[in-house]
Amino acid sequence: MGSSDLLAGVTARLASTARLDEIVDTVLHEIVGLGFAAVWVARLDELSGTLVSLKSMVDGVDFTAQMPNISVLDLRQPIGHGFRDGRMINITDPDALQLIERDDDPVVPGRMALPRAVYDHLRGHPFACGPLFGSRGQPVGAFGVSSYRGNQPIPDELLNQGLVRTFMDHLGLAMERAVHVEQLHASLVKAQAAIVNDARIKAVGELASAVAHDLNNLTGIALLAASVGMRSPADAVDMLPRIERANRAIGDLVARLQRLARAPAGEPEAANLSQIVEDILIMVKPMLGERSIEIDAALPAVPAVRCDPVLIHQVVLNLVMNAHDALDAVPPEQRRIRIELGDDDGVVRVTVRDTGPGIAPAVLAQLFQPFITTKRDAHLGIGLAAARAALQHFGANIEGRNAPAGGAVFEVSLIAAPPGAPTAGPLHPRPAEAVSRRARILAIDDDPDVVYIIRAYLEPHGHAVATATSSAQALDIAAGQLFDLVLCDIGMPKQNGIDVCRSLRDTGYRGKLVLMTGWDNYELSPEQRKVAFDSLLKKPFLGADLLAVIESVLGRS
Repeated sequence: MGSSDLLAGVTARLASTARLDEIVDTVLHEIVGLGFAAVWVARLDELSGTLVSLKSMVDGVDFTAQMPNISVLDLRQPIGHGFRDGRMINITDPDALQLIERDDDPVVPGRMALPRAVYDHLRGHPFACGPLFGSRGQPVGAFGVSSYRGNQPIPDELLNQGLVRTFMDHLGLAMERAVHVEQLHASLVKAQAAIVNDARIKAVGELASAVAHDLNNLTGIALLAASVGMRSPADAVDMLPRIERANRAIGDLVARLQRLARAPAGEPEAANLSQIVEDILIMVKPMLGERSIEIDAALPAVPAVRCDPVLIHQVVLNLVMNAHDALDAVPPEQRRIRIELGDDDGVVRVTVRDTGPGIAPAVLAQLFQPFITTKRDAHLGIGLAAARAALQHFGANIEGRNAPAGGAVFEVSLIAAPPGAPTAGPLHPRPAEAVSRRARILAIDDDPDVVYIIRAYLEPHGHAVATATSSAQALDIAAGQLFDLVLCDIGMPKQNGIDVCRSLRDTGYRGKLVLMTGWDNYELSPEQRKVAFDSLLKKPFLGADLLAVIESVLGRS
């Protein structure tokens, strides 16, 4: 193949990819074909000024992982001279270099040095190295060659003109483009995360008002029932189950809202679609009811899906709210929303339909383009374009269309999670029977009512309960008494519950530790888990829940 044809082929291959590994492999292959048995390519980290090897091949063996990082500011080394002078440095006699074992080894003045690891890889053969430049003449990486045609010295003219020089220039430009693509992708991912996070905040604020409606109703039930129960012991017995049900419902509502508010994890758990849709239905029903919108759902059992649960919650909620807005245009008696779940051989679908006017043709053609909206003011904030982009990271997708009978239809397609993937657990632990073992228990919470009620509930069951409302008080009590179990709230002022438990361990306490929290999805860091607590009890909890935890950590005597 002639030089022009060879160069045209390389140029075409470099233009077809923005992946650094493919770019480097393409040029490295051609350089080897020109008579070099050893080739090295590195990327310049501009912030640190160090060269990070992308590929180092000697006689067909990959030594990339063994190549040390090299500072371009180290003028003792040939590569440092190359970056300072902006040219290739040609070393015809490597034995004239001083070999160094460590970066801080002293070097004879006026003499260049080379790390022994690099010298050994090149086997003492003549070599050349220097910077690679981008489109504006700025360095983007480094290039080195050795073992030329029987390990002969490399002619200077070979490095300054001809195919080697051209390949170096093409490599620099292609690497620059690849780095820019990487940076752009990172910026887009960061922007997307900001959009989704902003949408989460807006959704929490908007749904808080809807949840407040139900919370007020449930609180009203509990307070009114308590007022009735205070009239007589018989009325109290009659009202207590109603108060319990109202408070359990309040806890469920708060837990659902907290699931939406929490930040996504690095490794997302499998998403339980039925639970997500149920959460949304419970939250939006009061809002929809005030607008005379009927909502129904078909929620058969479907597999968990491979996606961030909070993201799915956001997307489906956004679709429901879009349908809610669209139904303004139809009479109240015609306002309906339907949510359906379905499983199609490993592809799980969520479908949201409404009886509104449908999607206008002009909007339908660009439905998932950025910045396209038909709303007069901001609503949930996560647009369809952002939703599709976020879903695609999990192999999922979203489509929209008009139904033949009228109204809009949106369908989210997700990939089923592999068997055994972790999913969110139940809102509350399963109640237990009465505990047979009598225990010495220390209850710690900054709310005096909490520890008072814990004590009032547990003492009739035979437990000896001491209480503390501050970390200092708890440590003083624990220093003078022996306890089988400590119940400690995480959200303590001044010294949180994790630190209180750590202090108890440090002072010699070897009993059981149960942490209490009002956050449904509270996550402990690896450092916090070293405290070696025995269980985590979610608020609000019933007496049976408390007994169940005590039973599980202490066991029956």
